[in-house]
Amino acid sequence: MSKIPPEEALEAEIVEENKSIVLSEIKYPVSKIDLEVLLNEFKDIPDINPDADDEVVAEQYQFVMKGHKAFVKARNNIEKTRKALKAPSMEYGKTVDSIAKEFQSMIIQTEQKLQIERKKVEDNEARKQREAEEAEELRISEIRTKILNVKNLPLQHFNSSVEDIIKALESLRTINQDEYEEFYDEAIENQNFVIAQLQTARSNKLLVENAEKIQAEKDAEAKRIQEEEDKKLQAERNALAEQQAAFQKQKDDFENQQRAIQEENNRIEAERRTDDLMRKQAAERIENERIEAEEREKQIAHEAYEYRERQKNNKINLEKAKSETRAVILNYDETGDDCFSVDEFIEAVINNEVPNIKWVQDV
Repeated sequence: MSKIPPEEALEAEIVEENKSIVLSEIKYPVSKIDLEVLLNEFKDIPDINPDADDEVVAEQYQFVMKGHKAFVKARNNIEKTRKALKAPSMEYGKTVDSIAKEFQSMIIQTEQKLQIERKKVEDNEARKQREAEEAEELRISEIRTKILNVKNLPLQHFNSSVEDIIKALESLRTINQDEYEEFYDEAIENQNFVIAQLQTARSNKLLVENAEKIQAEKDAEAKRIQEEEDKKLQAERNALAEQQAAFQKQKDDFENQQRAIQEENNRIEAERRTDDLMRKQAAERIENERIEAEEREKQIAHEAYEYRERQKNNKINLEKAKSETRAVILNYDETGDDCFSVDEFIEAVINNEVPNIKWVQDV
């Protein structure tokens, strides 16, 4: 595509109702002819296969990238000019827009196709780059894991037996530089250090196991001697236990005899005490009954005396009452109402037959 400076912009033509109108004042930095030349140059857009030969892909990519940039630039220039021309007037702007749309419609499909083909290569390159980075990270991680596994062997076999430590040493094969690549020196240094640690651990473990073996033999001999002494001591204990059992039986028999005698004595003493208690209680009961009888006789005599005194007082009170009543009646008779005798009145009082007078005898 030939570069057209803005100051040399060509005239734009529009067709309206089959009538050609030349708008000399509407100028774009590209003409139909320029666009047709550009479209013709990129009419055969290759269908890029990203997995094809790198040189072929690179040549195709350069072609579509060049075309895509040219179409983008043309479209951007058209859009920029459209906005500048549209500013003075809406009607003028509409005309500018129609021409711009016509131009853009000529290039949009080709531009999009060029963009698609360009993106294929760029996306594929990005994917290759990403896969390469992931593969590199995985490669480094695998090598680091191998080194770490070797480094952890001494800790893993901290409590292992001598046989297991020897197996761990035998499992350390010769380091291949192709396997560890740039970490070869670190792997060698790490493995040498681990081998030294395992060898030290093996020596220490061997010393410990030998010491444990000697100690176990000593413990076994001490245990055997102790068991023999325990057997002798147990036999002596059994004999002593038999003697103690016989003595205990004699002691128990004697204690049982003494207990039987004591129980019989306790029974006789209990019966004696019971008899004494019963005799004492009978004597106390007889004495209490005698005292109670005397108290009752005194109480009866006292009550008889009090009764006689009350009778005497009642008689005196009765005579006094009769005398006082007779005087009242005699005084009453002086009024001229002599309808009953004094004795009848007293009798009526004693029988509580006189209103407002109540006779109470002290018993």
